[in-house]
Amino acid sequence: MRRKVPTLVKLTLLGLALLSIAAFAQDYKIRAKIDLVVVPVTVKGNDKLITGLQQNDFVVLENGVRQTITNFSEDPVPLSAAVIVDTGLGAASLEKIQQTFPALAGAFSEFDEVAVYRYDKFVTKVLDFSKDNERVETAMKTMREIKPDTRQDTILDAGILNGGPFSIPGPVINGQAVIPPGQAGVVVTMPPKPSRVLHDAIFEAAGDLATRERNRRRIVLVISDGLTSGNDHTFEQTKQALLEKNVEVYAIGLDQPFPYKKVSVLDDYAKSTGGDVYFVDSLHHVERAYGAATEQARNQYVLGYISSNEVSGTGPVFRDIVVEISGRNLKTIHRQGYYQYP
Repeated sequence: MRRKVPTLVKLTLLGLALLSIAAFAQDYKIRAKIDLVVVPVTVKGNDKLITGLQQNDFVVLENGVRQTITNFSEDPVPLSAAVIVDTGLGAASLEKIQQTFPALAGAFSEFDEVAVYRYDKFVTKVLDFSKDNERVETAMKTMREIKPDTRQDTILDAGILNGGPFSIPGPVINGQAVIPPGQAGVVVTMPPKPSRVLHDAIFEAAGDLATRERNRRRIVLVISDGLTSGNDHTFEQTKQALLEKNVEVYAIGLDQPFPYKKVSVLDDYAKSTGGDVYFVDSLHHVERAYGAATEQARNQYVLGYISSNEVSGTGPVFRDIVVEISGRNLKTIHRQGYYQYP
Protein backbone atom coordinates (compact mmCIF):
# COMPACT_ATOMS: atom_id res chain seq x y z
CA MET A 1 0.00 0.00 0.00
CA ARG A 2 1.50 3.34 -1.12
CA ARG A 3 1.74 6.07 1.49
CA LYS A 4 0.45 9.55 0.78
CA VAL A 5 2.97 12.33 1.06
CA PRO A 6 1.65 15.11 3.29
CA THR A 7 0.88 18.40 1.57
CA LEU A 8 3.30 20.30 3.79
CA VAL A 9 6.15 17.97 2.80
CA LYS A 10 5.28 18.42 -0.87
CA LEU A 11 5.40 22.18 -0.56
CA THR A 12 8.73 21.98 1.28
CA LEU A 13 10.28 19.78 -1.42
CA LEU A 14 8.92 22.07 -4.14
CA GLY A 15 10.39 25.10 -2.39
CA LEU A 16 13.80 23.44 -2.13
CA ALA A 17 13.69 22.53 -5.82
CA LEU A 18 12.84 26.09 -6.79
CA LEU A 19 15.66 27.42 -4.62
CA SER A 20 18.11 25.02 -6.31
CA ILE A 21 16.95 26.11 -9.75
CA ALA A 22 17.26 29.79 -8.78
CA ALA A 23 20.75 29.22 -7.39
CA PHE A 24 21.78 27.42 -10.58
CA ALA A 25 20.29 30.17 -12.75
CA GLN A 26 22.05 32.84 -10.73
CA ASP A 27 25.36 30.97 -11.03
CA TYR A 28 24.86 30.56 -14.78
CA LYS A 29 24.10 34.27 -15.20
CA ILE A 30 27.30 35.25 -13.41
CA ARG A 31 29.35 32.93 -15.58
CA ALA A 32 27.72 34.20 -18.76
CA LYS A 33 28.93 37.72 -18.00
CA ILE A 34 32.59 36.64 -18.03
CA ASP A 35 34.08 37.89 -21.29
CA LEU A 36 37.41 37.03 -22.84
CA VAL A 37 39.41 40.16 -23.63
CA VAL A 38 41.26 39.60 -26.92
CA VAL A 39 44.33 41.71 -27.69
CA PRO A 40 46.16 41.38 -31.03
CA VAL A 41 49.76 42.53 -30.60
CA THR A 42 52.49 43.44 -33.08
CA VAL A 43 56.05 43.15 -31.77
CA LYS A 44 58.90 45.03 -33.47
CA GLY A 45 62.63 45.36 -32.99
CA ASN A 46 64.61 47.82 -35.11
CA ASP A 47 61.37 48.41 -37.04
CA LYS A 48 61.17 44.72 -38.06
CA LEU A 49 58.49 42.23 -37.09
CA ILE A 50 59.60 39.86 -34.31
CA THR A 51 58.36 36.28 -34.53
CA GLY A 52 58.85 33.17 -32.41
CA LEU A 53 57.80 34.61 -29.04
CA GLN A 54 55.94 32.41 -26.55
CA GLN A 55 53.04 33.08 -24.19
CA ASN A 56 55.30 33.50 -21.16
CA ASP A 57 57.24 36.26 -22.96
CA PHE A 58 54.23 38.60 -22.66
CA VAL A 59 53.00 40.65 -19.72
CA VAL A 60 49.53 42.20 -19.89
CA LEU A 61 48.49 45.02 -17.55
CA GLU A 62 44.91 46.30 -17.32
CA ASN A 63 44.61 49.59 -15.45
CA GLY A 64 48.06 48.81 -14.04
CA VAL A 65 47.07 45.36 -12.72
CA ARG A 66 48.76 42.30 -14.21
CA GLN A 67 46.35 39.88 -15.89
CA THR A 68 46.63 36.12 -16.41
CA ILE A 69 46.94 35.23 -20.09
CA THR A 70 44.67 32.25 -20.78
CA ASN A 71 44.73 32.18 -24.59
CA PHE A 72 47.66 32.61 -26.98
CA SER A 73 48.12 32.30 -30.73
CA GLU A 74 50.65 33.39 -33.32
CA ASP A 75 48.94 31.88 -36.37
CA PRO A 76 48.34 34.19 -39.36
CA VAL A 77 44.68 35.05 -39.91
CA PRO A 78 42.75 36.26 -42.96
CA LEU A 79 41.72 39.89 -43.15
CA SER A 80 38.42 41.69 -43.46
CA ALA A 81 39.71 44.98 -44.81
CA ALA A 82 37.86 48.23 -45.47
CA VAL A 83 40.01 50.27 -47.85
CA ILE A 84 39.20 53.99 -47.64
CA VAL A 85 40.59 56.40 -50.24
CA ASP A 86 40.50 60.16 -49.73
CA THR A 87 39.48 61.42 -53.18
CA GLY A 88 39.38 65.01 -51.91
CA LEU A 89 43.18 65.17 -52.10
CA GLY A 90 44.97 67.76 -54.19
CA ALA A 91 45.72 66.91 -57.81
CA ALA A 92 49.33 65.77 -57.32
CA SER A 93 48.55 63.52 -54.34
CA LEU A 94 45.42 61.98 -55.89
CA GLU A 95 47.16 61.24 -59.19
CA LYS A 96 50.01 59.63 -57.28
CA ILE A 97 47.64 57.37 -55.38
CA GLN A 98 45.68 56.46 -58.51
CA GLN A 99 48.88 55.10 -60.04
CA THR A 100 49.37 52.76 -57.06
CA PHE A 101 45.95 51.08 -57.14
CA PRO A 102 47.25 47.86 -58.82
CA ALA A 103 49.74 47.45 -55.95
CA LEU A 104 46.98 48.15 -53.42
CA ALA A 105 44.78 45.39 -54.83
CA GLY A 106 47.78 43.05 -54.91
CA ALA A 107 48.53 43.56 -51.20
CA PHE A 108 45.66 41.22 -50.27
CA SER A 109 45.68 37.42 -50.42
CA GLU A 110 43.08 35.05 -51.81
CA PHE A 111 41.86 34.43 -48.26
CA ASP A 112 41.18 38.09 -47.49
CA GLU A 113 37.94 39.94 -48.14
CA VAL A 114 38.03 43.59 -49.16
CA ALA A 115 35.50 46.43 -49.26
CA VAL A 116 36.35 49.75 -50.94
CA TYR A 117 35.17 53.23 -49.95
CA ARG A 118 35.97 56.73 -51.14
CA TYR A 119 35.18 60.04 -49.53
CA ASP A 120 35.47 63.79 -49.97
CA LYS A 121 32.39 65.71 -48.77
CA PHE A 122 30.39 62.44 -48.87
CA VAL A 123 31.18 58.78 -48.16
CA THR A 124 30.61 56.35 -51.04
CA LYS A 125 30.91 52.57 -50.85
CA VAL A 126 32.50 51.53 -54.13
CA LEU A 127 32.58 47.78 -53.40
CA ASP A 128 31.04 45.62 -50.66
CA PHE A 129 33.20 42.89 -49.09
CA SER A 130 34.53 40.50 -51.68
CA LYS A 131 37.21 37.79 -51.91
CA ASP A 132 37.30 38.14 -55.70
CA ASN A 133 40.53 39.96 -56.56
CA GLU A 134 39.21 40.88 -60.01
CA ARG A 135 36.25 42.71 -58.46
CA VAL A 136 38.62 44.56 -56.13
CA GLU A 137 40.81 45.57 -59.09
CA THR A 138 37.74 46.74 -61.01
CA ALA A 139 36.65 48.89 -58.06
CA MET A 140 40.12 50.45 -57.97
CA LYS A 141 39.97 51.16 -61.71
CA THR A 142 36.71 53.09 -61.32
CA MET A 143 38.46 55.43 -58.90
CA ARG A 144 41.25 56.11 -61.39
CA GLU A 145 38.73 58.13 -63.39
CA ILE A 146 37.99 60.54 -60.52
CA LYS A 147 39.20 64.08 -61.14
CA PRO A 148 40.83 66.03 -58.31
CA ASP A 149 39.09 68.88 -56.52
CA THR A 150 41.06 71.95 -57.59
CA ARG A 151 39.79 73.89 -54.57
CA GLN A 152 42.05 71.73 -52.42
CA ASP A 153 45.11 72.82 -54.41
CA THR A 154 44.04 76.45 -53.94
CA ILE A 155 43.96 75.98 -50.19
CA LEU A 156 47.33 74.23 -50.08
CA ASP A 157 48.92 76.86 -52.31
CA ALA A 158 47.66 79.50 -49.92
CA GLY A 159 49.42 77.69 -47.09
CA ILE A 160 46.27 76.92 -45.10
CA LEU A 161 47.01 73.55 -43.51
CA ASN A 162 44.13 72.87 -41.12
CA GLY A 163 44.97 75.83 -38.91
CA GLY A 164 48.74 75.25 -39.04
CA PRO A 165 51.53 77.83 -38.94
CA PHE A 166 51.02 78.80 -42.59
CA SER A 167 47.44 79.89 -42.18
CA ILE A 168 46.36 83.53 -42.21
CA PRO A 169 47.38 85.08 -38.87
CA GLY A 170 45.00 87.00 -36.67
CA PRO A 171 41.20 86.97 -36.43
CA VAL A 172 39.03 86.06 -39.40
CA ILE A 173 35.43 87.19 -40.01
CA ASN A 174 33.31 85.60 -42.76
CA GLY A 175 36.38 84.20 -44.47
CA GLN A 176 38.28 87.49 -44.48
CA ALA A 177 41.21 88.36 -42.30
CA VAL A 178 40.73 91.43 -40.13
CA ILE A 179 43.17 94.05 -41.44
CA PRO A 180 45.25 95.88 -38.84
CA PRO A 181 45.24 99.70 -38.85
CA GLY A 182 47.47 101.16 -41.56
CA GLN A 183 46.77 98.26 -43.97
CA ALA A 184 43.23 99.20 -44.93
CA GLY A 185 43.92 98.81 -48.64
CA VAL A 186 44.95 95.16 -48.25
CA VAL A 187 42.25 92.48 -48.46
CA VAL A 188 43.13 88.83 -47.78
CA THR A 189 40.39 86.31 -48.48
CA MET A 190 40.53 82.68 -47.41
CA PRO A 191 39.55 80.21 -50.14
CA PRO A 192 36.43 78.16 -49.41
CA LYS A 193 37.28 75.06 -47.43
CA PRO A 194 35.85 71.83 -48.93
CA SER A 195 34.51 69.13 -46.60
CA ARG A 196 36.71 66.10 -45.99
CA VAL A 197 34.67 63.65 -43.92
CA LEU A 198 37.45 61.32 -42.74
CA HIS A 199 35.76 60.52 -39.41
CA ASP A 200 32.46 59.67 -41.11
CA ALA A 201 34.18 57.35 -43.59
CA ILE A 202 35.98 55.42 -40.85
CA PHE A 203 32.82 55.30 -38.71
CA GLU A 204 30.80 53.78 -41.57
CA ALA A 205 33.53 51.26 -42.35
CA ALA A 206 33.73 50.23 -38.67
CA GLY A 207 30.01 49.53 -38.64
CA ASP A 208 30.29 47.35 -41.74
CA LEU A 209 33.32 45.50 -40.36
CA ALA A 210 31.39 44.61 -37.21
CA THR A 211 29.24 42.24 -39.30
CA ARG A 212 32.20 40.19 -40.55
CA GLU A 213 33.26 36.81 -39.17
CA ARG A 214 35.04 36.81 -35.81
CA ASN A 215 37.88 34.59 -37.03
CA ARG A 216 39.09 37.40 -39.30
CA ARG A 217 41.23 40.40 -38.39
CA ARG A 218 39.12 43.51 -38.98
CA ILE A 219 41.10 46.45 -40.32
CA VAL A 220 40.60 49.82 -41.92
CA LEU A 221 43.29 50.80 -44.44
CA VAL A 222 42.89 54.53 -45.02
CA ILE A 223 44.86 56.54 -47.60
CA SER A 224 44.72 60.25 -46.83
CA ASP A 225 46.65 63.37 -45.88
CA GLY A 226 44.76 63.44 -42.58
CA LEU A 227 42.92 66.72 -43.15
CA THR A 228 39.28 66.53 -42.08
CA SER A 229 36.26 68.83 -41.75
CA GLY A 230 32.46 68.82 -42.03
CA ASN A 231 31.97 65.48 -40.25
CA ASP A 232 28.81 64.24 -38.56
CA HIS A 233 30.93 62.12 -36.19
CA THR A 234 33.78 63.27 -33.97
CA PHE A 235 37.14 61.58 -33.56
CA GLU A 236 36.16 60.34 -30.07
CA GLN A 237 32.88 58.83 -31.31
CA THR A 238 34.67 57.12 -34.17
CA LYS A 239 37.47 55.83 -31.93
CA GLN A 240 34.92 54.33 -29.51
CA ALA A 241 33.16 52.57 -32.38
CA LEU A 242 36.48 51.12 -33.57
CA LEU A 243 37.43 49.84 -30.10
CA GLU A 244 33.99 48.35 -29.44
CA LYS A 245 34.07 46.51 -32.77
CA ASN A 246 37.72 45.38 -32.50
CA VAL A 247 38.82 47.23 -35.64
CA GLU A 248 42.42 48.32 -36.22
CA VAL A 249 43.33 51.33 -38.35
CA TYR A 250 46.32 51.27 -40.69
CA ALA A 251 46.95 54.60 -42.39
CA ILE A 252 48.99 55.69 -45.39
CA GLY A 253 49.75 59.35 -44.70
CA LEU A 254 50.54 61.43 -47.77
CA ASP A 255 52.79 64.45 -48.16
CA GLN A 256 52.81 65.46 -44.50
CA PRO A 257 55.58 67.86 -43.40
CA PHE A 258 57.53 66.56 -40.40
CA PRO A 259 55.97 68.76 -37.68
CA TYR A 260 52.50 67.43 -38.52
CA LYS A 261 53.25 63.72 -38.58
CA LYS A 262 53.10 63.18 -34.84
CA VAL A 263 50.01 65.33 -34.37
CA SER A 264 48.15 63.85 -37.32
CA VAL A 265 44.74 62.33 -36.64
CA LEU A 266 45.96 59.35 -38.68
CA ASP A 267 48.60 58.69 -36.03
CA ASP A 268 45.95 59.04 -33.32
CA TYR A 269 43.70 56.47 -34.96
CA ALA A 270 46.55 53.98 -35.41
CA LYS A 271 47.84 54.28 -31.85
CA SER A 272 44.37 54.01 -30.31
CA THR A 273 43.36 50.86 -32.16
CA GLY A 274 46.61 48.89 -32.42
CA GLY A 275 47.25 49.55 -36.09
CA ASP A 276 50.08 51.56 -37.61
CA VAL A 277 50.73 54.61 -39.79
CA TYR A 278 53.14 55.02 -42.70
CA PHE A 279 53.97 58.56 -43.78
CA VAL A 280 55.13 58.40 -47.39
CA ASP A 281 55.91 60.74 -50.26
CA SER A 282 57.06 58.68 -53.28
CA LEU A 283 55.22 56.12 -55.40
CA HIS A 284 57.67 53.43 -54.33
CA HIS A 285 57.13 54.10 -50.63
CA VAL A 286 53.35 54.17 -51.03
CA GLU A 287 53.35 50.76 -52.71
CA ARG A 288 55.68 49.30 -50.09
CA ALA A 289 53.44 50.64 -47.33
CA TYR A 290 50.44 48.68 -48.68
CA GLY A 291 52.29 45.38 -48.35
CA ALA A 292 53.80 46.29 -44.98
CA ALA A 293 50.41 47.19 -43.51
CA THR A 294 48.63 44.01 -44.62
CA GLU A 295 51.57 41.78 -43.59
CA GLN A 296 51.66 43.37 -40.15
CA ALA A 297 47.89 43.09 -39.67
CA ARG A 298 47.85 39.45 -40.75
CA ASN A 299 50.78 38.35 -38.55
CA GLN A 300 50.06 39.41 -34.99
CA TYR A 301 50.24 37.61 -31.69
CA VAL A 302 46.81 37.23 -30.13
CA LEU A 303 46.54 37.30 -26.34
CA GLY A 304 43.37 36.53 -24.38
CA TYR A 305 42.56 37.01 -20.71
CA ILE A 306 39.61 37.25 -18.31
CA SER A 307 39.66 40.69 -16.72
CA SER A 308 40.14 40.80 -12.94
CA ASN A 309 38.21 44.09 -12.89
CA GLU A 310 34.44 44.38 -12.50
CA VAL A 311 32.09 47.18 -13.52
CA SER A 312 30.26 48.57 -10.49
CA GLY A 313 28.05 51.09 -12.27
CA THR A 314 25.46 50.82 -15.03
CA GLY A 315 27.51 52.11 -17.95
CA PRO A 316 30.64 50.89 -19.74
CA VAL A 317 34.07 51.61 -18.28
CA PHE A 318 37.18 52.15 -20.36
CA ARG A 319 40.08 49.90 -19.36
CA ASP A 320 43.67 50.78 -20.28
CA ILE A 321 45.81 47.98 -21.66
CA VAL A 322 49.61 47.80 -21.68
CA VAL A 323 51.49 44.83 -23.17
CA GLU A 324 55.19 44.35 -22.43
CA ILE A 325 57.81 41.77 -23.38
CA SER A 326 59.59 40.26 -20.37
CA GLY A 327 63.27 41.12 -20.20
CA ARG A 328 63.57 42.45 -23.77
CA ASN A 329 63.59 45.96 -25.17
CA LEU A 330 61.02 45.41 -27.91
CA LYS A 331 58.23 47.65 -29.16
CA THR A 332 54.65 46.41 -28.78
CA ILE A 333 51.77 47.80 -30.84
CA HIS A 334 48.23 47.10 -29.65
CA ARG A 335 44.96 48.86 -28.91
CA GLN A 336 45.14 51.24 -25.97
CA GLY A 337 42.20 49.67 -24.20
CA TYR A 338 38.60 48.50 -24.44
CA TYR A 339 35.15 49.26 -23.05
CA GLN A 340 34.04 46.84 -20.32
CA TYR A 341 30.28 46.53 -19.92
CA PRO A 342 28.32 45.46 -16.79
